[in-house]
Amino acid sequence: MLIDLDGTVLPESNRPTARVLQAIAAASKLIPVAIASGRVQDDVCHFARLFGLTTPQISDNGATLMNPLTGRSISRRTLNRNQAELVISDLKTISSRILVSDAGRFIDDPDNISDWQLSIVMAKFDDETEARDWAGRFSPDVVSSYASVDNKGDWYVDYTGAGISKATGATDFAAEVGVEVGDLMVIGDGWNDPPMFEVAGTRVAMGGSPQHLIDLATDVVPDVEDDGAAVAIEKYVLNRG
Repeated sequence: MLIDLDGTVLPESNRPTARVLQAIAAASKLIPVAIASGRVQDDVCHFARLFGLTTPQISDNGATLMNPLTGRSISRRTLNRNQAELVISDLKTISSRILVSDAGRFIDDPDNISDWQLSIVMAKFDDETEARDWAGRFSPDVVSSYASVDNKGDWYVDYTGAGISKATGATDFAAEVGVEVGDLMVIGDGWNDPPMFEVAGTRVAMGGSPQHLIDLATDVVPDVEDDGAAVAIEKYVLNRG
């Protein structure tokens, strides 16, 4: 089972409810459970530990598979350096904030990049229109890009290597834990979740999700404020619904 973070199990406070915590912990005793998030490795590791998860976790929008117990990557798919430099150079002209994960380290100033082993570049924009515009600025042969909104309502565009998405992360996770990707259950709410919905068998969208995600879903549950993720886990994993 794969669960998104922002807007799925994390409300604006960044504090999951007791019901969500209990449901995830109970599910992890029965099946492999992982976070699948656009957040960077350290963030995903923090929440995986909070949820008591021990199986590989997915960060950087599918670019990194990591061990939550050690905090180290199992595999990392990086952007080509020349292409990354061009993307960041263009983003500096417009984005109010640029964040990167460089060799697994979170960096909040692109001028401080040292290794250029970038698994994700995140650029903040003023609104949805601007974010969507910049999500389509670069060829998919150069980078994969997804506009997304965090649990505080801020719009970002996440850039990963060409062809890398949450579907990549789902496939890597499934191979690592020894299951078929088509047997996975996924829960999400965001614009970067459709790729993993396209490869999973059971696809649960949170209330308020974009229509495209709802169209891909096999079920729709209440929103994050009404513990929709817990509702889904209780129904499909814990057999309480």
